[in-house]
Amino acid sequence: MQSVVASGTERRCARLTLLEDPFYHRLAPGRERGAVEFGLTAGQVAAEMAAEKWGREPEAIASALKVPVAHSEAPAQTGRSVLFSEYGDRPPSITLHMRSVEEANRLVRSHHLERLLGVSDVGPIHLAHEVYHHLEAQRLTPGTAGFRIQTGRLGPLRFRTGLPSLSEIAADRFAAGLLGLVVPPKAVEFLTIYSLNPDYAWESLARLQALPA
Repeated sequence: MQSVVASGTERRCARLTLLEDPFYHRLAPGRERGAVEFGLTAGQVAAEMAAEKWGREPEAIASALKVPVAHSEAPAQTGRSVLFSEYGDRPPSITLHMRSVEEANRLVRSHHLERLLGVSDVGPIHLAHEVYHHLEAQRLTPGTAGFRIQTGRLGPLRFRTGLPSLSEIAADRFAAGLLGLVVPPKAVEFLTIYSLNPDYAWESLARLQALPA
């Protein structure tokens, strides 16, 4: 875990998220840094706004916004992916996948990682992440929709879209800013991903370490 923390700077984690975006190949060369900074700024703006209005407890913020939070015991792994949390907007709701949350907490305790990570319970991190998605979906924060890329052209018409990954980058920055985290949420996720799918975790770590810090 020490190598993940050392390699997993916030911007490296954000760049890895950006690389996984389905529209990344449409992003013009040289815009990667600007895209990452746009997402991080959106998350920080939302964190400052939320802290001022509702405080820094994700559960209290969800309650104030009348967003129900469900705790699922469904399997944590779907293919190569590990589920931690989900947001649904019809109607608004947040689901925490307790198997992955509890597995991460077990690993934190068994390996004495509380001081290194600055947390003993990862649940609030994932809840805060999904609270950001609610704020963005309900337009309670400017969000990341303002960053657009061109996906096609037909005569004078230009087709543009956003980058879904920027919302994920912003949600992680929101959680980090709101909770005062010392380690980026994506780096913390490696704990559970490694325990459930070590090959995928090592592959992701290699990609992470190859990115600019």
